[in-house]
Amino acid sequence: MKKVLIVDDDESFLLSLIDGFKAYEDNFTISTANDGLEAVATLKKEKISLVLTDLKMPRMDGFELVAHLSSTYPEIPVIVMTAFGTPEMEDNLRDMGTFQYIEKPIDFDVLVEKIVKGLKGPSKGFITGVSLSSFLQLLELDKKTCTLNIQAGSKSGTIYFQSGNLVDAAYDKLRAKDAAFAIVGWKNVEIEIENACSVKESNIKESLGFILLEGSRLKDENDATEAETSGSLDSLNMEDLDMAFSAEDDSQPAMQPSKTPPSFIQSEAMATNPVLAQFIAMLSSFPEIESATISTIDGNILHQLGEPNGHLANFITYVAIAADQIRMAIGAAGRQYTLFTLTNGSKLLILCGQDVIVGIQVDAAVFPEPIADGLRPVLSRIRLSS
Repeated sequence: MKKVLIVDDDESFLLSLIDGFKAYEDNFTISTANDGLEAVATLKKEKISLVLTDLKMPRMDGFELVAHLSSTYPEIPVIVMTAFGTPEMEDNLRDMGTFQYIEKPIDFDVLVEKIVKGLKGPSKGFITGVSLSSFLQLLELDKKTCTLNIQAGSKSGTIYFQSGNLVDAAYDKLRAKDAAFAIVGWKNVEIEIENACSVKESNIKESLGFILLEGSRLKDENDATEAETSGSLDSLNMEDLDMAFSAEDDSQPAMQPSKTPPSFIQSEAMATNPVLAQFIAMLSSFPEIESATISTIDGNILHQLGEPNGHLANFITYVAIAADQIRMAIGAAGRQYTLFTLTNGSKLLILCGQDVIVGIQVDAAVFPEPIADGLRPVLSRIRLSS
């Protein structure tokens, strides 16, 4: 039976909802929490299928709870209860596209309809891994004062809000609007909220809407530059790849591609190698990954997610070999990743471990670094028996 968690500090309101939902006991059950902290504790103990939360609560409010859900339980749909109450704010929320919301006082029939829809599975209208831009707009609409500590892979930055106004930002050596432009373009973020703001005077004069639009434009420009420097599958002549040169470091033998067509040994590999099975499970947990190929360093395919593509697997092997030989030849420390932009706009991320190579295809909008950082520790532990 699916379970809905309702989070609100108004006890009488919670009791009225519990009473109203008794007519739907055959469809779902109810758990309640009085604030975000209680909700987090409930989520650890119970299997929750959907969260309905108010925004204004003591101790841990709805904003902090949504940020926690986004990073820890991104698969759980969320409905936000608001008391905005103005047509302008309602239009703004609707335009944001990623929030499913309902206004107080609650129309019970509408609420039931939204819950039933949310329990059917992920839907465009629900927060499931909230986007940073939408979250910032919600802070503006609620006139929130807070400090956001934002993490995206190895990058971290800070954004400051006073009464719903974006007043400052910091990232690396960047400050104010330049830092904000960079941060708002990040994907797959984790958000930590402090309900205070140390910045009293605004260092950013531009509106949040302008920051979001300009940040998106700058990110598109950077992605285009990255695509030009990273290369393209169609522009690369495979015959020009010289696999014959050797590294001066004889302690690490250069990888040699197989001359035979790739073979599929998926079931055997997963059954006999628990670390490989763990890595495959991790790949499957990333919704951003459209397809993936795992192969040995001599070109044999161990596992494929998505539509099988032997030609792409061969290309991934050759690129990994060339990249690893270049790394050894120039004395670079550690294995990095190689990134290509395909003609359809998606990205091909290639990671090389000790015994296996993985090629991952993701959507053009996905930032690949957090995926690479997340997978690399397990990838480095995969060993194949001789």
